[in-house]
Amino acid sequence: MRRELSTTAGNFPDHDFHNSWGCVYSGESTLKDEGVRQLWQEYAENPTKVERKYHGILTKYTQLFTTFFRGYYPISLHAHVSDALLPTTVASLILNTCASSPLILINPDLAPSALPTEDGKKIQRHVLEYLGWNESHVTHPKFAAVQGIYGAAFGPLAHASKEWEIQIIASGQNPTVIPLSDSPQALRASLAEAKRQGCIAAVIDMVSTEDGAVLSPERFKMLKKCCAQEKLWLIVDEALTAIRCGAPFCFQRAEYGKDGPDLVAFGKGLGVSGLAINFDGPMTRSLNYVTTFDRHQTIMYWRALVSRPVVMPVLLDALGVLYTAIDQDWPKRSLAIGDTIRDIIQTHNPGEEVYGLGAIIVVDRKTTMRMNIMASTRRRCPYSRWIPKLDAPYADREAMETYIFGPTSKGARAVLSREAEKNGDLPAWCFVCGIEATSREWCRTCFLGRCDNEVCMETFEKHVCL
Repeated sequence: MRRELSTTAGNFPDHDFHNSWGCVYSGESTLKDEGVRQLWQEYAENPTKVERKYHGILTKYTQLFTTFFRGYYPISLHAHVSDALLPTTVASLILNTCASSPLILINPDLAPSALPTEDGKKIQRHVLEYLGWNESHVTHPKFAAVQGIYGAAFGPLAHASKEWEIQIIASGQNPTVIPLSDSPQALRASLAEAKRQGCIAAVIDMVSTEDGAVLSPERFKMLKKCCAQEKLWLIVDEALTAIRCGAPFCFQRAEYGKDGPDLVAFGKGLGVSGLAINFDGPMTRSLNYVTTFDRHQTIMYWRALVSRPVVMPVLLDALGVLYTAIDQDWPKRSLAIGDTIRDIIQTHNPGEEVYGLGAIIVVDRKTTMRMNIMASTRRRCPYSRWIPKLDAPYADREAMETYIFGPTSKGARAVLSREAEKNGDLPAWCFVCGIEATSREWCRTCFLGRCDNEVCMETFEKHVCL
């Protein structure tokens, strides 16, 4: 039986697989948890009263995050994940974690003396020796970026991007690019050289944001082992892959084994960005962070440096996102959504290459153009990222065919167009390059927009309506 379209555009799945570069996990409210909803109501009526509870709410968020992400503590919180992935920020975080560790406190050689300045120097020397760092690691820290699997949008790590449009806005010290060899000896030699050049950590994606290539379990395990041998911290950037790849963090999928990296960068749809630490990682295990008290103590020390690492409205939103992710089991649903969309792609385009994992779908941009999907696409990149919402209808084959891919999707898009016209709105994203749609010349049939760039205008005019 054919499904009837709701008259309200927000009630059915839509073809916005851009979702603000993956910042939107759900089209539904994430305020279903009674406690979070009550805090929002109190905040609207009396913000000061709720602000007095700030540290307790932040502690609750930390505990919930740690439980959901299987032992990873959110230690450093930021507005954007690239703010967290600065070598100087990470170097300070590492130094703080080591200097405030139980390993330092129980060392008789580092017992307090009458000269606090000398105490500080002793601790600093001990920490640098533990890390295998010299002065250059402190004054000019760098990252090692793994070739072919990592590409940031801006900042120092953008130097390693394959795309020239990203490379030309890169700033800061070039990371040392590490070829991911199949030989442990060759990889370890590359990492050792990176360490000599001032690198403090190696940074990787589990799924390349550029072409959807997936890091194999064998290479991930080899990289972890070699980094530990060279005393390089391993950081996995999960800003895009967290939850969407079928596990809380992508590397927690069964094929990658039980042991994880030292640090994880998270962000986008989680509502707040930052770094999460594994106190049982290769470089942290020897610091003796065994008790929950010690772990929270060092987290508290680090966060105290910025007083309030995240403002209350953002914190409440992030708390709501976590409760919803747990309640609806988004990691499990992401697998079902990914399977559904891949099956639809193969039905419409048999033999089409599809990359990525779970609900991160990476296809040739021609597929995106042919299916009229709003995707996370850069103008000159040959690939498109489809990042659908994680709501239940996106795992429903019939719903997806009706509202997004099949012939009847014209009806759903017409509803979106009528609502936009009524409210004076536009489709959110340029169909060609993925930035904000700005032109009033948008397609009312397919509900697709464009920006005012000449290249986008020419390409847009060639698209074939449904």
